Amino acid sequence: MTRIQLRPIRTEAEEHAFYAERYPEGYCHSVWPDHVERVGASVEHIRRYMSQIKTAADLSCGDGAIVKALAPDLTEAYLGDINGVSIATQLAVKDAGCPKVITVGGRALPDSLWALPEREHPVDLLVLSETLEHVPDPDGLLRSAAHFGRYLFLSTPLDEHPSVGNPEHYWGWGQGDIHEMLWDSGWSPLDVKLLVPESTRHMSNAYTYQLWMAVHR
Repeated sequence: MTRIQLRPIRTEAEEHAFYAERYPEGYCHSVWPDHVERVGASVEHIRRYMSQIKTAADLSCGDGAIVKALAPDLTEAYLGDINGVSIATQLAVKDAGCPKVITVGGRALPDSLWALPEREHPVDLLVLSETLEHVPDPDGLLRSAAHFGRYLFLSTPLDEHPSVGNPEHYWGWGQGDIHEMLWDSGWSPLDVKLLVPESTRHMSNAYTYQLWMAVHR
């Protein structure tokens, strides 16, 4: 399937209001069994590159589960989310072993990237976990991201169809689309894994997730 737009784009104000209402207590990945599987597979995918990674940023972090799992190997972590980052999430990442946790409050991507340190490639790893399909300009986000990280982890549904009806997602795309978008934005794809969660195999509209690692070139 080629890239398709699933729904009209909300304004920035509408987007903030939408997520504040949808997740008033904050996003919690453990509510959905397939999200638990996806987070576990994402962490496993990233860990193969951890010898090159000491600093990380996840600016659409939700409950911070991915960075928390990587925390023992990190010296510095930056967390952000359109709904803000709770004190509990910050402490969980720090308690998991990352000594320095910095938050970016209530700013949406790509604007929140500018809160990262002013240095070449501010972090070793940028995490865009289930993020690209949520943003109005995914190509612009990938181009901006290339200035802020050496490595990129990206996950997104594979070939999402409008019939799924997810009100959070603007875009559906195939594996070839994402490969092309990464390359055109200054990233060299390193590898990709397709994840079919066991917990949703019985569902007709269940997601297959594509998990990517890329490096800035």
